[in-house]
Amino acid sequence: MKIIAHRGASGEFPENSLQAFEQAILQGCDGIEFDIQYHQPSGEFILLHDSYLDRVTESGDEKDCNKEKVHFNQLSLAELTDISTKGKYRLCKLADALHCISQQCPINIELKSATQGVQLASEMQKLETLLNQLQLNKVITYQQLIISSFNHHALIYTKKYLPALATAALIVCCPVDYAEFCKKLDVKMLNLAIDFINPEIINDAHSKGLQVWVYTVDNPKQIQQCLQYQVDGIFTNFPARSRQIVSSLK
Repeated sequence: MKIIAHRGASGEFPENSLQAFEQAILQGCDGIEFDIQYHQPSGEFILLHDSYLDRVTESGDEKDCNKEKVHFNQLSLAELTDISTKGKYRLCKLADALHCISQQCPINIELKSATQGVQLASEMQKLETLLNQLQLNKVITYQQLIISSFNHHALIYTKKYLPALATAALIVCCPVDYAEFCKKLDVKMLNLAIDFINPEIINDAHSKGLQVWVYTVDNPKQIQQCLQYQVDGIFTNFPARSRQIVSSLK
C-alpha cells in the first residue's frame, strides 16, 4: 500500500509548502499530493487548498466573526506572496513546487477549480502550457503526474488537453453504482474519502482496473482497515509514522 504525503508532510510542517514537500521526500513517501487553484489576477497556478484565506493566515486566529472573509482572487499575487501563514511560509506557485519535487517521486496534483465551460477550458489550456514547458525542460515527466479533482468536468478537460496524464476521480460518497461512473471519465484511479470505504466499492473499482487511494488516513485503526480492504494507497499527513504503522501490521 503506497504512502502518499497529503499536502506534503503537513502534520508536522506547513501544508502545501516547499518545506513540507522536502520533508515528505526525506521521510520516504511514495508520492506527494498538493492542491492548486488558478489565480485570475496574475494568471498563475498557486498552491492553496481553501478559496478563503482565514484558515491559512494569521488573521484566522483572531476569531472575528464580523470580519469579512477574503477570497484569494481579491488579492494580487504580490499580496498573496507576502501573507505570513500560521507556519511562517510563503504561498508558492505550481512551478516552484514542481521544481522542488522534480522527478523524485510521483505527484498528485488536485485541481480545486469550481469553474465550468469556457473558463475551465481556458484554465486547462494554461495548465497544459505550463506542464509542457516543465516536461520539455526535464523538470518533471508526465509519467509521474496524476491529476485529480472533485470537479469531474476538469478531468474530462484534462483528457482533452493533457491526454498523457493519468487522472483520478475524487469523491466524498459511495455512489449507488459504485465505481461505474469512472468509465465515462476514463480515469485510472478512484480517490475515496475514508468515511465511505467498503469492500463493495473497492472490489468494484479493482474489477474495472482502477486503483483506489483513500484520504485522509492518519489513524492506526483506519490504516489497518485500508490494508484489510486492499486499498492501493493512502493520503496521510504523517508519511513516516504511517509507514511505520503499515510495516508493523504486515
